[in-house]
Amino acid sequence: MYQVKDMSIESEISANKNTSLKNSNKSALEYDLFDSIVGYDDIKKLFQLSFGSQRPIHILLVGPPASAKTLFMLGCMKLDRSYFTLGTHSTKSGMVDYLFEKRPRYLIIDEIEHMSIRDQTALLSLMETGIIAETKHMKTRNTQLKTWVFATSNQTNHMLTPLLSRFMVLHFKQYKYENFLDISIHMLAQEGITKDVANEVAAQVWQKMKSKDIRDCIKIAHLAKTKNDVNWIVETLLKYNNPSYSTKK
Repeated sequence: MYQVKDMSIESEISANKNTSLKNSNKSALEYDLFDSIVGYDDIKKLFQLSFGSQRPIHILLVGPPASAKTLFMLGCMKLDRSYFTLGTHSTKSGMVDYLFEKRPRYLIIDEIEHMSIRDQTALLSLMETGIIAETKHMKTRNTQLKTWVFATSNQTNHMLTPLLSRFMVLHFKQYKYENFLDISIHMLAQEGITKDVANEVAAQVWQKMKSKDIRDCIKIAHLAKTKNDVNWIVETLLKYNNPSYSTKK
């Protein structure tokens, strides 16, 4: 499958902060956090119920890439006192230190299955008791938090069983083309892209690039003004990123 080198999800999070609720005095429940996601109304409602719960309800979205999981995490990032981390970067970025220092209400984890066992154990303690404890250089520190955990995973076989049991687990299926087309048109319309160009972008990304990543559509649409532009951009990307493509022409 062809893949465009994507900007880091941290960059998307940074852009997403521009429309966050962090400086708003209104309740997060007054906002549609997931307005960029087509469908999944039942899952959206589950998240809203979790936000309103008096006790933390943790949600894990499991499924293949390009199945809207990350879009839900981006929506959750609009919540006040939220913190995002990648499972692959959790230890590197000092997740435990951040929990002690910032005391987030919402912890958002993408690709949680890649977290180290050490961090999974710390997370389990947080979710079970609200207690975070750490021993460094013969010194122990601990604190108690009230934190909701929302996470994604492509699979669960690398997760600790007790940790998995603390989540409400929802399994996603990969997009079919009809879903992909609807979601692409919806998201590109929010970017100011006309429907005919959006249709062409979705078709080219799915059929020529063999990609099911909505973010590929967004990047190409930002460069294209016409359907001819879309075709030229895709041809160019394939030419220089897929060595076997030029030999097939």
